[in-house]
This record gives sequence, C-alpha cells and structure tokens, in this order.
Amino acid sequence: GAAAWENVDSTAEPCPKCEHPRAYFMQIQTRSADEPMTTFYKCCNPQCGHRWRD
Repeated sequence: GAAAWENVDSTAEPCPKCEHPRAYFMQIQTRSADEPMTTFYKCCNPQCGHRWRD
C-alpha cells in the first residue's frame, strides 16, 4: 500500500512515463529465495507518481 512508500530511498532511475530523472525504489522478494529480488519503482514527480518494476 501507500504506507510502504513512506520511508524509501530514491535513485537515478528515469521515469518511463514523464522522464523525471529520479524514482523511489524498494526491493521485495516476490518469488522463491533462489530467485533475484524484484525492484519496484515509483516516480519522484508528485504530478506523475507512475509505478513500474524491473
């Protein structure tokens, strides 16, 4: 939820929607422990707020 994004770090990851140069990110283990973690991003631009993952 939204509370998960309250204390996260930001990184130089450009938003694919508005091209803002920074995004908040968090890493979550979404699959089994032998799989890599999934990184979730949220645009730092408050007018955009686009979310994506890699």
